[in-house]
Amino acid sequence: MDRKLSAILAADVVGYSALMERDEAGTFERLRAGRKELFEPEIARHHGHIFKLMGDGMLSEFGSVVDAVECAVSLQRGLSERNASLPEAEQIQVRIGINLGEVIVDGDDRYGDGVNIAARLQQLAEPGGICVSGKVAKEVERKLAFTFESMGEQRVKNITEPVRAYRVLLDPAAAGKTLHARRQPRAWRFPAAAGILVLALGLAVAWWQPWERPAPLAVPTVSEAADTRPSLVVLPFDNLSDDKEQEYLANGFTEDLTTALARVPGLFVFSPNAASAYKDKDPKEIAAALGVRYLLKGSIRRVGDDMRINAQLIDGSTSRHLWAERFDGRWADVFALQDSVVSSIAGALQLRLVSGAPATRAGGTSNPEAYEAYLKGMDIYNRINTPEEFAQAVKYFQQAVQLDPDFGAAYAQLAWAYWDADVGRVVVMGLTTDVAQGKIYETLEAAARDPSPGYYQLVAELMVREHDSDDAVTVLLKSVALDPSDTWNYLSLANALNFNGRPKEVLSYLDAAARVDPNSWMDYRRYQAGLAEFGQEKFEDAVRSIEKMDLISADPRAKFYALQVLISAYGHLGRTDQAAAALETLRKVVGRVDRGPSQLMTQDYMVFKNTADIERLLAGLTKAGVPELSALAKAGMNPKDRLTGAEIKSLMFGHETRGKLVMPTFLPMQRTTSVDGAVSETVGQRSRVGTSWVQGDFLCNAFPRELTSCGAIFRNVFRTPGRDDGYKAVYRGDQFEFSVVK
Repeated sequence: MDRKLSAILAADVVGYSALMERDEAGTFERLRAGRKELFEPEIARHHGHIFKLMGDGMLSEFGSVVDAVECAVSLQRGLSERNASLPEAEQIQVRIGINLGEVIVDGDDRYGDGVNIAARLQQLAEPGGICVSGKVAKEVERKLAFTFESMGEQRVKNITEPVRAYRVLLDPAAAGKTLHARRQPRAWRFPAAAGILVLALGLAVAWWQPWERPAPLAVPTVSEAADTRPSLVVLPFDNLSDDKEQEYLANGFTEDLTTALARVPGLFVFSPNAASAYKDKDPKEIAAALGVRYLLKGSIRRVGDDMRINAQLIDGSTSRHLWAERFDGRWADVFALQDSVVSSIAGALQLRLVSGAPATRAGGTSNPEAYEAYLKGMDIYNRINTPEEFAQAVKYFQQAVQLDPDFGAAYAQLAWAYWDADVGRVVVMGLTTDVAQGKIYETLEAAARDPSPGYYQLVAELMVREHDSDDAVTVLLKSVALDPSDTWNYLSLANALNFNGRPKEVLSYLDAAARVDPNSWMDYRRYQAGLAEFGQEKFEDAVRSIEKMDLISADPRAKFYALQVLISAYGHLGRTDQAAAALETLRKVVGRVDRGPSQLMTQDYMVFKNTADIERLLAGLTKAGVPELSALAKAGMNPKDRLTGAEIKSLMFGHETRGKLVMPTFLPMQRTTSVDGAVSETVGQRSRVGTSWVQGDFLCNAFPRELTSCGAIFRNVFRTPGRDDGYKAVYRGDQFEFSVVK
């Protein structure tokens, strides 16, 4: 049996059966002419060949994936030109899918997943569109004069693993860029790893509690969501305005409408990101793919201050229209129009609204101009590619809160922007890193006046990294109540629960995330599933989950966290060769800032509440050969001079120490640690209070507005009589010399 790597192009005629039923002879002739005059010449010109013909489609093979994509674009453009002169009823539209993979060669025919995936991608494409696999997009990125928009990971028939899919956009202005899914504003929200985003390493954070601690809330289970409640997906509304740049209005209206409907009791609503992949698809196809009963679609048109909204409610099982209505008004009445749509849909489905009235918008605004500025910012923020675009989005958020100082959601998004601001973005915004860091908390305090899900999500992120996962879980349950259709709520809960020592609860929230958005965040879900399985000592399961991640092209931050769990699991399983290979990958991710991975680095970022959880992770890393201290941290230190955990506790707790910071700069230091671990410390002119505890043979500290840090303590053999330098504390980035003075 011969095998080879090929690019496979699958093409299929849209609505073939209906075309044949309407005009069998004419359709046959147009298809034959199209194949002879367009498809066969173009495929041959791009060095491909057709190896299978069906009545409504064909399969072609190319030696070059670039040739395959260029050919697909030429075919769609050629068909568009041919259709321009035909009545709509006679026009032929084609869907095209392209995959790069191994195929089985059997004479002139080709078989295997390489072919099957191409055929499934074709089914995901829009009429007149092209859908390609992640392998194809990666291979041709920056080589062609068009770009790719992510459709997330798709589950397709008869293929076990989800397929990462991209739609081809034929805009030359976007050449060489790979876009991400439009409605996916949350990236992996972890502090950046050493050597990736230096800004996050020095992020100075301070404790505050401007939020009211809510009581724990019951969250519907996946089975309840799927089996006992009618389900609805809001498809992206069409922008019918003459000004195509007003697409942000349709996008924002769709997202806000989804959030409002998600709060209607008795209704399960899919996330906007899940819906974006199915725009213009057949209702029955959407219903089957998502397992959804009802579909809401519509359009929005704005001319000056005049607004017109058309909405239709469709039964996905029959494609029958259950309800349709037009809403006319002024832009100043946009919020009333939204409430009217929600009320009408709830009435059509015979559901009651929250408190008998339209659902309120958490963190929202009643100012149309502020709302419009916010929508413009979100439209840019969800597709940013350059620091300049990022800065433009920030300006719109700033404009929104200037127009409405009580606009909580805009303040929360502004805080997220400052949190996301790497060095390049900070420079373009005309700020320093310290100023940008301070603005995170300044804007969060303003957002707390009218909290939105985005506010609670960022507060929870900060709590987890500050070793306060208890409160993070409580806050996120509040966020779920505000917007049950927001996928990131469930994923954040999974993260907080994993670090809170509750891994058995994690999978239900990952299932809930998959329910509201089946096609996105696959790598993140796999990491969280692997972390939960690791926490239950199911090391084989943890390895299987994390190995399913795309650890080659994944975000460096994703690899940074997942690889540490994977290496530890390999260590526990005795898979030394695999552990060594994964450790080498982690070294490349970390870079030279820390001179390689270490358990010291792991303890700074893997902020488990319970000592047993971090010790399980560190034990696996030890077995895998990961050193306790990095080359930089242990430079000049002798292992025999290192204090044990018991010695650290005896030395530090219940005592006062005095000395100085010696790296990266010189500053006087004084510290008091109570018997129960309460810390009061002054370094230079800066004072802070926090908590300390012993973790293995490390002293760990949690200070407000700072990343948790752990360090080793050594006896200083080079101490000078009369100076406070009897011991040396070695952290990942700092070193102190000190002596006990009381």
